[in-house]
Amino acid sequence: MNTRSPLLAGIDIGTTHIKALISDTDGTVLARAVRRTPVAPGYRHPADGVLAAALDALTDCADATGRPPDAIGVTGMAETGAPLDRDGRPLDDLRAWSDPEPAPYAHSLGARLGSGALHRATGVLPSAKVPLAKWCELADREPETAARMHTWAGAADLLVHALTGRLGTDATFAQRTMAWDPHHKRWIEELLTEAGLTTRHMPPVHAPGDPVGTVTRPVALRHRLRAGAPVVVAGHDHLVGAWAAGARTAGQVADSMGTAEAVLTVSATPPDHAAAAEEGMSWGRHANGEHYILLAGMRGSGVLVEWVCDRFLTGTSGGDRYAAFERLVRSLPATPTGLVLTPYPGGRSAPRPDPHATLDLRGLGLGHGPADLARAVLEGTAHHARWMADVQATVCGAAPDSVTLLGGSTRLRPWTELKAAVCPWPTRLCAEPEAPALGAAHWAGAALGLDPAAPTAPSDPVVPDPATAEAHRAFHHDRFLAAVAPPPP
Repeated sequence: MNTRSPLLAGIDIGTTHIKALISDTDGTVLARAVRRTPVAPGYRHPADGVLAAALDALTDCADATGRPPDAIGVTGMAETGAPLDRDGRPLDDLRAWSDPEPAPYAHSLGARLGSGALHRATGVLPSAKVPLAKWCELADREPETAARMHTWAGAADLLVHALTGRLGTDATFAQRTMAWDPHHKRWIEELLTEAGLTTRHMPPVHAPGDPVGTVTRPVALRHRLRAGAPVVVAGHDHLVGAWAAGARTAGQVADSMGTAEAVLTVSATPPDHAAAAEEGMSWGRHANGEHYILLAGMRGSGVLVEWVCDRFLTGTSGGDRYAAFERLVRSLPATPTGLVLTPYPGGRSAPRPDPHATLDLRGLGLGHGPADLARAVLEGTAHHARWMADVQATVCGAAPDSVTLLGGSTRLRPWTELKAAVCPWPTRLCAEPEAPALGAAHWAGAALGLDPAAPTAPSDPVVPDPATAEAHRAFHHDRFLAAVAPPPP
């Protein structure tokens, strides 16, 4: 009789990295592996390359633990996907969420159907990244590919298909397409028709923790996995990471820090749709399918740290880059630099959406250098995240109980210290840097009958120096907001 405790695997297919880990049922990570997410020209990811990197990372974890996982969960970036043929093979590369080309189709959808009406129905505002706009572009510009498309698969869905031979997705991915009804949990046929599609072209949407299928024997033999192990699409990485970090009930806020950044507030009821739309924020169900979330994104987050490293810390890579960046930042006092960096290299999504907002540095003098720029990047992104949380509190009608920081960028401790200094609410730091992957493992456990809410990644309070915090919070209101969101004349 086998009495061994199950091992749970989680995989997170991110924009920059693919992370895999294996944990026990208590949430203790036993092995982990990381691969770069392959990229192709034109805002694409080669499908075969992404699958190979993810399976390679998972195999490394299984080798490290000495036995394969008993269940596998997959999370990752939303809005990135590929059309599949009748046999489940990708017809093209994965089309990245960051691709700007579908923008005219998103604009047309908003103009004809009403941006507010679309937001009320789907929780999402029209933008270039939503798959519905991608599908409209596909039908118009690549009609032969569109005609051969049997179904659509997101990045996580594609990996689950490779493991099981079956296709399925999760509602938190479906609600990012702008063709899913979060209220009634169904595809909206009228919106799919805009791209010449029907519900037949959409992957089946599984309940949280419901496995899409099981690992096939050929895949198990090739990658040293367990044939028959259930595989779950855990959902949108920001939400799955927030779940793992303990942001699960109304009044809790998660700040998910990665290449891009997302701030989400958990609510027991749907937020004010009109107010959320005006501020450029989306809404939908949480990872458990029951609570609601209000979500705001910022593209200029970890990507700006990488930008500074590329310009001033050449010759470093991987963890060495973050260590060098941290040394550069810590060469200055923790008090405000006096600079105002507006962290918008590609416009501002939320709050107060502005596609023309830019990356600017104000207050620069001859005495400033690379260290000032590095700290200004952290300050600007921290102030903006605080602003997103402020507005979400207004839209939801209540101040948050706490804010939990999570994601790979939390490895930069000066950044998390600054976040706590800027934030007026209790701030906690999730100790697991790969919270989305761990959350995916939690939801994989649900396929074995385990409670996905039982384990929670440990977190510690971040308590800034009071004087430093007061200085940063005063700066937030007096300088940052005045620079990025001046009151109307």
